[in-house]
Amino acid sequence: MNWVIGKKQKRRNRIKAQFGKNPMELEAWESLEKRMREIRMYEELVVQDVKKEEWQSAGSVDTVTWNDLEMDRVFARINHTRTYMGEQILYHRLHNMQTRQSCEDMEKRISFFSRRESIRTEIEEKLMRIGKQKESCYLPFFLTEEINPLVIPGAILYFLQGLLAFCLIGAILLRSNLWATGFLVVAVVNLLIYLHTKCKYEGNLFMVSSLKELFDFCNWIVKKLEPDRPEILHALEKTQKLSHRMLRWQTRKYQSISGDVTGILWDYIAGITLHDVVAFYRIQKTLRACKKETMQLYTFAGEIDMEIAIASFRKSLPQWCCPSLQSDGAISVKEISHPLMADAIPNDFVLKKGVVLTGANASGKSTFMKAVAINVILAQTINTCVAKNMKMPAIQVMTSMALRDDVLQGESYYMREIKYLKRMLDELETGEPMLFVIDEILKGTNTRERLAASNAILSYMVQKQGFLLIATHDLELVYALKNRYDTYYFDSQVHEKDIVFPYKIRRGIVGKTNAIDLMELLDFPEEITDQARRAVGKR
Repeated sequence: MNWVIGKKQKRRNRIKAQFGKNPMELEAWESLEKRMREIRMYEELVVQDVKKEEWQSAGSVDTVTWNDLEMDRVFARINHTRTYMGEQILYHRLHNMQTRQSCEDMEKRISFFSRRESIRTEIEEKLMRIGKQKESCYLPFFLTEEINPLVIPGAILYFLQGLLAFCLIGAILLRSNLWATGFLVVAVVNLLIYLHTKCKYEGNLFMVSSLKELFDFCNWIVKKLEPDRPEILHALEKTQKLSHRMLRWQTRKYQSISGDVTGILWDYIAGITLHDVVAFYRIQKTLRACKKETMQLYTFAGEIDMEIAIASFRKSLPQWCCPSLQSDGAISVKEISHPLMADAIPNDFVLKKGVVLTGANASGKSTFMKAVAINVILAQTINTCVAKNMKMPAIQVMTSMALRDDVLQGESYYMREIKYLKRMLDELETGEPMLFVIDEILKGTNTRERLAASNAILSYMVQKQGFLLIATHDLELVYALKNRYDTYYFDSQVHEKDIVFPYKIRRGIVGKTNAIDLMELLDFPEEITDQARRAVGKR
């Protein structure tokens, strides 16, 4: 008994110690990356039906923007979740901007979990029982798709069960070879049906077994916290029958693959008697009648797990703030930094309408732009900014920063870029407030046309509603736009055989470049660097 208590206390101490730590230090990115396909399933499958009604989404992050900003890694940085549904709900939340009311409601719960360590630890302990089994990640697909009935109708299954019992009784009481032969024939038929069903539905068999832990957690949390969620109480009531059916099903979980004699023996008995097939048929029939309520409980439990993860993420940061969302005005930040950089240099910044950013190579332009875009997304998805203070209107984000040639589609870099720029222009016409972040516009074409087209596009965009954050090395373009855009830059300083980057943003246009300096630091032949300096008039 003392051993059990000691083990439980160690688990709780480990949970407490992990809260507020960087999840990427607890689970390697390579390990999480292998699970990303399953984590994405809720976003890819369920969002089509529930985004507008249940999540009240106020906008979404498209695939190009998500990849540009390396949002999979940002997700990994926040992912302190304990369950598969928590991971999926968090991943989905980071894709979908929330309404102000939704953020306010979520903030109350996050604050509660941040303050109440004992309850939070107890909840995390319960969530760990659900865990992150791979097969359970497919529950959203199972619950949102049409649940197909078994190939063998239920009436035939019940008939075969009764016939097996009848033959067995006849063989025992009458001691008849005929009845014994009948028993063996029915047993073989049942076993074949069981093996066929197991082969076809094995994923579902394991998947539904995790529902019992979900139902138990939701029942426990409702009694523990008494949330004002009548729809959850209704869902629990509606799924009560399913929960009872799952109780007996749960005892069979993984027995057939345990490898011990008892497990193998029970597997044969379950096959001959059609025990598991009939049990799965009943569960499937019951689940078909309460799919919506089961999905509500799935989302409810995932939200709790997600909100504890957000509380942990906040504690792991040197500083953070809740955004001040305004109906209009500029994007104004104090000491903003990138969430993936442990020793990031914070910067103050105001984006009134349009900003052109210049700077030396490797000086921090792209990282800063990503920091702004990521924080705008985090502000409206998890109500958290990696900054001392952040004021902004509700806006959507689109970026064009890391496009590549698409060999399979036969599209060049330039073709992909202008298609995406056209999408940005189309979004401008909707009148919705947007933040556009563009790194090196039209760099896939020749200098003359790039400057002319870039000037025309950016001059057009700044006249519309929205914000633009542009980075470029083309100083001719900067001077052409300086009356329409504010200008900022990042600098570098050469000290003997080293280049120092302050990573601080400044007002104005960069006064010097460092491409040739960097070549010299990497020991390019002196003939090359001298010729390059003469060509740009630096000799």
